[in-house]
Amino acid sequence: MLSRRAAFVFGTLDLVTAALTALGVFVALPARWAPIDATAAAVLALELGSSAALFSGASWAERLATVAAGFAFGVGLVLVTLLALTASWLSGVYGAVGRGGALVLVLVAALALPYLVVFPAVKLFWLGSSSRGQGQK
Repeated sequence: MLSRRAAFVFGTLDLVTAALTALGVFVALPARWAPIDATAAAVLALELGSSAALFSGASWAERLATVAAGFAFGVGLVLVTLLALTASWLSGVYGAVGRGGALVLVLVAALALPYLVVFPAVKLFWLGSSSRGQGQK
């Protein structure tokens, strides 16, 4: 079981991740595309659910937090990889003009990296080590 402090920190960061995902996809993106919207909605729902479960101290909170972190981590890896590949393609194909677009994509990847890759990886590691510690008791 997570300590109260760890549950509070992870729950708070889940809320921040959910808010930034909602802002980034549903407010900042000028066009709608169903695969992006559906993936963002799934991340949003999982992060909000994980946050609520962690704050309430539900018995299944760690399980949901692990699922939410794993899903966000996978989405984050795909997003950052696709942004990096697209940025390199734009820069290579369109030269100086493409470098401007590539810079925007690199900045988006840099903004997504902490919340959709680093935080979920730390959360998965923490939750995995806490569950291993319980099994040894």
